[in-house]
Amino acid sequence: MLAWGCAILPCLTIHTCYLIAASYGHVEWCLPYWDACSSISATGRQMPEKILFKAGMIPSALLTAWLWWNLRLRLINTVKDISIVSTNSMLILGLLATFFLILYTLALGIEGQTYQSIRRVGVTLSIAFTFMAQLLGTSLFGKLGQALINAEVIYWYKGLLSLLCCLLLTGIVSVFLDIWMGERYDSLEDAFEWNMALMLQFWFAGTAILMSKSSISL
Repeated sequence: MLAWGCAILPCLTIHTCYLIAASYGHVEWCLPYWDACSSISATGRQMPEKILFKAGMIPSALLTAWLWWNLRLRLINTVKDISIVSTNSMLILGLLATFFLILYTLALGIEGQTYQSIRRVGVTLSIAFTFMAQLLGTSLFGKLGQALINAEVIYWYKGLLSLLCCLLLTGIVSVFLDIWMGERYDSLEDAFEWNMALMLQFWFAGTAILMSKSSISL
């Protein structure tokens, strides 16, 4: 249930805030995953959606920190020869991602160049640290599948690895297009942001399924 919460709560928060923001005319009505009509930040920048965005995303970040902590303990207790360095690194990266997500959320909707810089740094580092924690977690899931000799766990491990490869490729394409297109890329950037955020949440959903296949409570 914990991993499902990490997947569902931020998605529900962001999409509900988008609907509220669009209904108030703060953002355009569109399919943001394709039309790139609004950034995720724009869905929580003005009242009243700003309150819901903060009320949903801060608990989401804390819930994710709890997941990294519990995931580390479950893996250490289940896989005897697991790398303590890897599990600790996963936890540290996950906690750093939590910190920067909260920092970004708190700064959202506050005017000023300083807060804009905080938001930019916060969201960038939150995504980067989340991806690295997920990458380490996925590699540990592979060891979990081998330790349990569980084909279903190995199957979902490979699925999560493929998802992260897709996420990395999307990020690389985004950077390449930004360099190649210059200012014209601004019309595409928001769509990349929405899709990459969704893939990060898909990882938590996949983790929930993988852990259920391993019969480990999380």
